[in-house]
Amino acid sequence: MNSSEYASHPLRNLLERLTELRKSTEFTDPDLLSNDASATALETTFATVAVVCSMLERTPALLVSEYGLTQLQNSFQSIFNELTHYQSNRNHGHIQNAKAQIEQVVMSQLWAFGPIPTAGDFDQSDLVEVVNQATQTARDAVRQLVVERDSLRTRQMDLTQQVLNAEAKLESLSETVAKQKAEAVSVVAVVQQMYAEKEAERVAAFSTMLQDLRADFSTLQTDSEKTQSERLDALRTSQEEAARIVQVVGNTGITGNYQKIANVEGAQADIWRWMTIAFFSAGIVIAVATFWKFWHEPFSPETAWSVLIRLMYAIVIATPAWYTAKESARHRSSADRARQTELELASLGPFIELMPDDRKHQIREELTKRYFGNQPPEHTAEPPISIQKLSDLAIELMKAAKK
Repeated sequence: MNSSEYASHPLRNLLERLTELRKSTEFTDPDLLSNDASATALETTFATVAVVCSMLERTPALLVSEYGLTQLQNSFQSIFNELTHYQSNRNHGHIQNAKAQIEQVVMSQLWAFGPIPTAGDFDQSDLVEVVNQATQTARDAVRQLVVERDSLRTRQMDLTQQVLNAEAKLESLSETVAKQKAEAVSVVAVVQQMYAEKEAERVAAFSTMLQDLRADFSTLQTDSEKTQSERLDALRTSQEEAARIVQVVGNTGITGNYQKIANVEGAQADIWRWMTIAFFSAGIVIAVATFWKFWHEPFSPETAWSVLIRLMYAIVIATPAWYTAKESARHRSSADRARQTELELASLGPFIELMPDDRKHQIREELTKRYFGNQPPEHTAEPPISIQKLSDLAIELMKAAKK
């Protein structure tokens, strides 16, 4: 193995980290050092680390096995992991595992440093350094114990003083409580006497008040029964009047709408009637004028055509009178039905007032079926004279003119 590789081998850095790890407070804990097995395992581990560091410094590179150093590196990496795990969870089993790794693996891998020197060739200074490090560790642990002992003594003195102060306060409070207890007993006696006197007065006053209340209640009950009887009679009278008023209002609300419809339909019937009279009058005037003009003239084909055309004008002008007459009749029928319904609904209440209730309900049900749920009649427009009839009339007139 060459010198540069030997000098930069990762094992050196790992051993330095292990050496620095020994200085941490976790490995100077009194709980750890008070345990013989754990303390021995810890010292064995760090002593082996120191010996391997010494062997790295004094062994020539040519005698060292690169494969052996790599195996040692893996072994010390496992030891380093165990010690760091102890720092995190304080489990002493990790230190025992590190010692087992030293005895079972590391010791058998020291052949990597070449031939083992005899006892005379071994440098005693390394052993002295190991012992000194162990001694320093023990001193640090003892120093930490001393600090904790002094702290406990100080806390013990403080607690003792607090107990003494508490006892003094307790004694003072006991005396105060005894005095207050005696005063409370006397006050309670006075209060009980006053309470007995007041209670007797309250019982007497309550009995008197109760008798007065009973008398007042009897009077109030009699007056209330009389007043309630009078008010019930008044309510019955008001109920009857309200029923009549409600019936009248209901009849008025229902029949008023039918009365409005009858008035509107009657006005519409009058308008269509006057339109019918106007169309009929125009047709009659045209027909009379035609007959008057040709009455004294001889009948010929030319006059026949003139009469026929004028009569056709009269018929055409009078034809809308049929539609207006039909509309007038329809509106008049609607007005009559509305007035009849108004009359029946308005007289329904007085008519059935003296009948039994079941008979009233029966009549109302029959009228409900009569007035509600009916479909209005359909309105169809039919011409007064069909086209076929007009055609036949025109043919007959032409035949008559040819004769």
